[in-house]
Amino acid sequence: MNQKILLATVLSLCLMTSMAFAGAMPSLVGDWKGTGKGGVAMGKLGHTESTETPKFSSASPDFTLRITKQDGHRFHGERFTAKTKETILGVIDDDGKSIYMVDDDGVFICTYNKAKDSIKVRYMEPGKDSKVVAISVYTRVKKIALD
Repeated sequence: MNQKILLATVLSLCLMTSMAFAGAMPSLVGDWKGTGKGGVAMGKLGHTESTETPKFSSASPDFTLRITKQDGHRFHGERFTAKTKETILGVIDDDGKSIYMVDDDGVFICTYNKAKDSIKVRYMEPGKDSKVVAISVYTRVKKIALD
């Protein structure tokens, strides 16, 4: 009988612990600077010079990702360079690591690394006027407290 009570207690504690961790979302609010591995782009590009043919790059433009507001797993902000600025909208998946974002013309599939406080970003921009696919890593440079 004591073993059943002990087993039930342990299982209940495990369940409560997993539920607590499942609901904890990382705060992404702040400024993040991107360093890129580069990618491939062509067309009318807002952040770099336009090109008629696919162009390989070994680095990305000097992007800043500024997340200004977060409500649980939902957030928004902007991504910008010296040339242009775009609004971003995003969500954090239940695992607290997978992040999905969109801007004015592209899609981001991301992975958050809590230990390094960084976000690995895979960016895709399909379209007739421009096409981009790139990988970069954003590291937080300024953390802002949530309201």
